[in-house]
Formats: sequence, structure tokens, C-alpha cells
Amino acid sequence: MTDVADREKREDTVPNRILNWSENRPLWQRDALRRIVVNGFPDEEALKELLALCKKEHGDQSVKQSAKPLSKDHLPVDPGAGESVSLSKIENVSGVNQLAKGQELNFEEAGLTIVYGQNGTGKSGYTRILKKACRSRHAGEIMPDVYSSSSPGPAKADLVISRTGGATETINWEDHDDPADMLSAITVFDRDAASVHVQKKNEVWFRPFGLDIPDDLAGVCQEIKTRLTSEKETLEQKRNSVFDNPIWSARSTLGKALTSLRHDTDVTAITPASAFSDDDEARLAKLQADLAQDPAVAAKAQRDYADQLEQLNSYLKRVEQTLCNESIQALRDKKKTADDMRAAANAAANNAFSGLELQGVGENVWRTLWESARAYSKVAKEEEAPFPPSSGDICVLCHQEIDGATATRMLGFEEFIKKDTETKATEAERVFKEAEDGFRAFVVHINKVSVAYRGLKTQDLTLGRKVLRFLAVARRVQIQTLLQLSGEEFPNTLTLLPSVTDDVRAGANQAREYAKSLDGASGGEAREAILNEHAELQDRKQSQKLLDIAKIEIARLADLKLVDDCLRDTATTAITRLGNEIADNLITPRMRDRFQQEIVALAGNRVRVEVVRSGGKFGSPQYEVKLYANPKAKVHDVLSEGEQTCVALASYLTELANASHTSALVFDDPVSSLDHRWRSKVAKRLAKEAGVRQVIVFTHDMIFVNDLVKLASERNTAVALSHLTRAQDSVGFVHKDLPWTASSIRDRIDKLEKDARAAKKLFEAHDDEGYKREVSSLYSRLRATWERALEDIVFANVVIRHRDYIDTKRLKQVTALDEADVQSFQSGFKKCCDFVDAHDPSRGHDPEPPEPTEMLGDIQTLKDWSEALRSKMNKVS
Repeated sequence: MTDVADREKREDTVPNRILNWSENRPLWQRDALRRIVVNGFPDEEALKELLALCKKEHGDQSVKQSAKPLSKDHLPVDPGAGESVSLSKIENVSGVNQLAKGQELNFEEAGLTIVYGQNGTGKSGYTRILKKACRSRHAGEIMPDVYSSSSPGPAKADLVISRTGGATETINWEDHDDPADMLSAITVFDRDAASVHVQKKNEVWFRPFGLDIPDDLAGVCQEIKTRLTSEKETLEQKRNSVFDNPIWSARSTLGKALTSLRHDTDVTAITPASAFSDDDEARLAKLQADLAQDPAVAAKAQRDYADQLEQLNSYLKRVEQTLCNESIQALRDKKKTADDMRAAANAAANNAFSGLELQGVGENVWRTLWESARAYSKVAKEEEAPFPPSSGDICVLCHQEIDGATATRMLGFEEFIKKDTETKATEAERVFKEAEDGFRAFVVHINKVSVAYRGLKTQDLTLGRKVLRFLAVARRVQIQTLLQLSGEEFPNTLTLLPSVTDDVRAGANQAREYAKSLDGASGGEAREAILNEHAELQDRKQSQKLLDIAKIEIARLADLKLVDDCLRDTATTAITRLGNEIADNLITPRMRDRFQQEIVALAGNRVRVEVVRSGGKFGSPQYEVKLYANPKAKVHDVLSEGEQTCVALASYLTELANASHTSALVFDDPVSSLDHRWRSKVAKRLAKEAGVRQVIVFTHDMIFVNDLVKLASERNTAVALSHLTRAQDSVGFVHKDLPWTASSIRDRIDKLEKDARAAKKLFEAHDDEGYKREVSSLYSRLRATWERALEDIVFANVVIRHRDYIDTKRLKQVTALDEADVQSFQSGFKKCCDFVDAHDPSRGHDPEPPEPTEMLGDIQTLKDWSEALRSKMNKVS
């Protein structure tokens, strides 16, 4: 195969197909795919974020977060055919749970590595690093040490990897960074990554890696759809009941707009151009009253109202004629003429009577007195008696005889009165007086037209106010003019307001037209016009309330439109096609056959299952695990948790069989206490896989550890052992080999020899009490090792405590044991019993502990005995 063909094959993977397919999907779905690939099915918080992103994509500007689509950086990398990646060690760990710093966890690059640790010793911390760094699904978040008062910063670790050919590379990994591509070739298996999932209580579904991605995406779409549907139902329930029983009229412009509201309706466009005025209020009241009564009566009332307005108009015209600038100016001119004439007459009098001792002769007061005398003379004497009286007559005023000079003087007075200047002055004064009296007598007041004004207040308040204002100013003009004629001065001269007669005449005409419409208001277009006007006014009056309702409804419709747009995104048709496409290429007959091989290897004939296509769910193809013998049986009731683990592991190994590389596999507690019946089968399969590629197993199950070691050793596969412990404040302390209780005979002897040499230093330092304690501890462990030798060597591991089976294949080797071997065992075991603290020694017996040389000799005795016995047993065919 050429390099190009090899590259194309490596790029034509399920994750890459999904990535290419996703480029035409909504951003929120691409973000969902990233979450699914990185962490598995989104949790509740992630679903809320995805819902927000979906809404943002359809116009919700309140969402601030941004989508992070799936990219190549999130997908595992295939290093290529013949190329593989192994993990050498993890070191320089910080910020990961309570993992201790300064630890170095080494791995066997070409074989099996077992990392044992009880719960709480740090296994999960190391596996979380690998899940994150290797882009594993369901990696989860890495938390720092919550008990630490200092901030440790982001999780970090150095991962040393090696490639085919021996090339090594140190990768400085930091959480939240994009992991190195090559690390993604290493896969981590745990229960979250299993391809077998119980979705209903009687169904077990098989979902190989990749096929579950569209399945999970369809599930996300369903979750989002459920939330959106709930929101839609809530929004539909929030619809104001007023739309079912409108308080507006379907005739009005605003009512029609309310009836046809949309999510994009512009409130300003349906807002009335002008506010509802007092005139509108009066008109509405009139329309309501007219519509409520007999149209004929209403029509007569309108004609009466029109007549009243015409009468008002006639009065207003008289006011304008009387108080207009021209009329007032004419009155002022008469006043001036009279004043001028009188001044001329006074001047003539002064000239005629300048010699008199009394002043004022010929002026107004004097003339009044003179005319009074004339009138009295006619009463006191005969009507035709001459006036003024002649010499010798009696004066009508002073009742004395008039002498000749007096008579002459009085005759001059009479002649003055009868002269032209005086006559003209008197006439001018009469004309002015007559005009002034008429001006003063003209009544300017609203009471003159009170009936018409009352009609205006109910039907056209604005016009009524204009009329009232016009008459008020007219009255002030009249008063000011009279005061000015009497001699008072004003800084500003008032004038009439603009005429309102045209408005009044228009009102009268409108009333007559309205009366005509009322004449035909029992039906037809005329009544429709009245009803339409009434509806317009009625809805304009409540427009603010109606517009508030409209704003809320438009917002609700906009939210509903957003939800409907989002709901269209949740359709799973395209996801269906993708799932079917992947299924057709992935779930092939060859893969099903391989699955059968794996399940038989793991569970034998007890778990006889097959993978069967069984339709789909939300458009995602489903493959159900069914029993051969009874396909209708409830598989969940038949398969135990351990059997389900076998099926999951079988599917995982089946998928790996199709990979073009043999990079490392990491197993995080692949079996539990519930899987004890299948423990050895799983161990056997993993030991076999360790002969092909690097296998790393983290476990807390010591029996599983023993099975793995034994089965790997039988295959001559390299095995590296280590275990983790914890201290008070930290976990993850790395120790080479297994704990004492799980160590092999050779490992125990090696540790005993090291401890004996350490005790020798106490002996040489004359620390007797310390040396005694070490000797007692060492012989206690030496005795336990003699006991373990019975199980591991003498009985050839045929029977192991707490193991659920007996290995009869090695029973024949037990025959290699002879009497000398038994005596050597009893001798070594008895000596150990003499120096342990199993019982309280008597006060009188305080034996000296053996010296270091003797102690090392006793350890060597066990070593020689065990090796010799192994040699004999291996010779037994």
C-alpha cells in the first residue's frame, strides 16, 4: 500500500467522518459533538449551555458564551500502519487531586504493567491524567487538592512516550491545553468507555466507538427538544386570554393590528398618531349616546345643535363687527370730533366773555347751567315767554329785577349759544354719546349663547374653549376701549383674537351631515361609518393599555418564534443518515465474527450472545445484544454485571482489532468484585494482548493481579509491578513491586535480605532494643514467607486462598516433594516461631536474638530450599 493510500485509509475513520459531516451542522451541534467526544454525553449544566448556544444561533443576543466546535484537535490520531506509541513513565505531576509531587510511575514498554492500589491511594488520579492527555471519552474534570490552602495551578505532568524503533519523547502535558496528537493513539478503557449500555431494564445495546457519537448527538437533540417543547408549552400558556375575548374592536385600525400581531410587528407602526384628546372623549360620548338611542331622535338633536351653532355664529359676527379695530377706531374718531368741536366752542366763548369777572363762561358746566335756566324759565313763566328775560323782568335764578346791563349781558350769552360753533360742538357730542352708549350697551358674554356653548362642551370641547376664549378677550377689549374713551391710558391696546366663525360654521355643517347619517343609521353604509368611527375612538382611548398588551404579546411571539426555529434544529433525520452510514461500514459480518471470538474467549459458552440490528431510536441505528438460545429473553435479567463487563470488553477489543497500529492500552479497574467468576478469563485475555502491545492495568483487586502475573509469566511476557500508597495529606506514592502480602517468594526474600542488612547497622551500633524489634519483625515476615511457600511452591499454586477455582493442571508437580523437603520446612518454620512476638514470653526467659550473620543464614536457607524445590518440580513432566 502506498503512503497516500495508507494516509487516506487512516483519515477515513469514524471520528473523521463525523468531523467532516459536522461542518455543515449548526454551531451548537458541533459544540455538542465536541463535548460528546471529549466527555461523553453532556451533563445537565452542559445541556443548559447547549440550549443557550442553540438560541444564540437563532438570534438570542442575551447569550454571551460562544460555541467551540469539534475539531481535529479533539479526535484520536492513528499514527499509521506499523507505528505504535508506548508509555514509558509519568513524572513531575502537580495540581492533580492529592497526588504527591516528586513521584515517578514507570511502565513496561513491551509487555504488561500492573499498578496496584487500594481505594484512595491515587490510582484514579493517574488514570485521569491519561484520560485527559490521551483524549479519552468521558475524561471528566481534574480537580486540584481541595484540602490545600495554596493554589496549585493547572494540572500538569510529564509523559514520556516511545515509538516503534525506540525513539523517546517527553510531552509536557497541561490540562486545558490541546493534548499532543501522538498521545491520542493510546486508549483508556473503563466502564464509562464501554460500548455496552443498558438503556432500558430489558435491553442491552451494543454501540461501538464512533457509532455512539451520532446516537449521543441524537440524544442531545432530544434533550434540547424536550426543554424547548416545555418552553413552548409555557409560552403558549402565557398567551393573554384577552386575545380570546378581545376588549378592542375588530373595526378599528388598532384592533385589526392586535388581531394580526407577529413576532416582528413594530409597535411604533401601530401606535395612533395623536393622543386621545378631550374632543375625542366628547365625540366618543356623543357617538355612544347616539348609538344607544333612536336614530331619528339623535338626528333631530344634531339639527338643533346645528341651529344653535348658527345662532352662535351670528352673535360672534356681531361681536366681531362691534369690537373690530375698524369699529373701535370709528368710535374713537367720534370722540375726537366731539372733543375738537367743543374746544373750538370754548375758544369762541373765551373771546366773547373775556371781560367777565367769572371764568368758565361758555364751558360745559356753564352751558349746563344756562340750559337749566332756560328750561326753568319755561316752567316758571309762560311757555312762550322770551329767554333770556328783558330789562325789568325778574331773574328766574336769583329772583331779582334785571337791569339793563344785565339784560344786555344775558342776551349776549344767548347769542353765543345759538352761534354755529356751539351748535356743531353740541351735535358732535350728541353723536359720540349716542355711539358710546350703543357700544357700552352691547353685551359680550358667554351667557348670551349659553345653549350653544353647552352643546359645544359635550360635542366639541376644543371649539367650545376657543369660543369662550374669544368672548373673554372681546369683553376685555370692550372694557379697555370704554376706559380709554374716558381718558385712562394703557401700555398695550388689546385686540380681538382670530375669528372662530369659520370653525363654528364648520361644526354646524358637520352636525347637519351627521344628522343626515343618523337618518339612515338603521343600516347600510351610514351606520357602518358611525360604528367604525366609534370603534376607532374607543380603541384610541384605551390605546396605551392595548399597546402594553401588544408589547408583551410581540415579545411572547418573538420567544415562540425563537423556540420554533430552535426546534427545527433538533430534527434527527440527518443524524439518522450519518448513523446508518457509519453502521453499514462499521458493523460488518467480519466484525460480528470477531466479537463472537472475543466474547467466547472472555466468557466461554456461558454468555452466548450476538449483535443484532434492531431498528433505531430517534433515527440513530441500534444494535442489541441478544441471546442465541432465546432472542426474546430479557437480556438484562440474564446477564450479570460481570457478564456485561465481558461483553463490553469484547466489543472494545473487537474495535481495536481493526486499528492499523498497536499502541498502548490502559485499563482502569476493568473488573470488580462482582466480576469474580470472569476474572481469570479477563486476565487471560489481557495477558494475551500484552504479548502484542503494551498493556497497563490499574486495579485494586489482588486476585486479579495474581492472575495477570501468572498468565503473563506463562506466556513469557515481561511484567512490571508497582503499587501506590497514601500518607496523611497525599496519595499516589509509587513503590516498585507489589505490597508485601502480594509479593512473590523471590521478592519477599529480596526484601528480607535488605531489611537484615539494615538491622545489622543497629546491631553494630549496640542499639539492643531497636535490633530486637527489627529481628522480631523480620522473623515474623520470614515465617509468613515459609507459609506462602507452601501455597506457591509446595502446592504449585494448585490451590490459592480466595481464588474461585483450583488449577489441577499442576497437581502432578506436587509429587516432587519428599521427606527431606518437609523436614527442612518444619525446621525453618519452627525457628521463626521462637523469635516472633506472637505470644508474651515469660519473665524468666529472655533469649538473645540471633546475630545478623545467623539471621541472613536463615533467610538463605529459605531461598535455597525454595529454589531447589522449584527445580525438582519443573522436572516433573
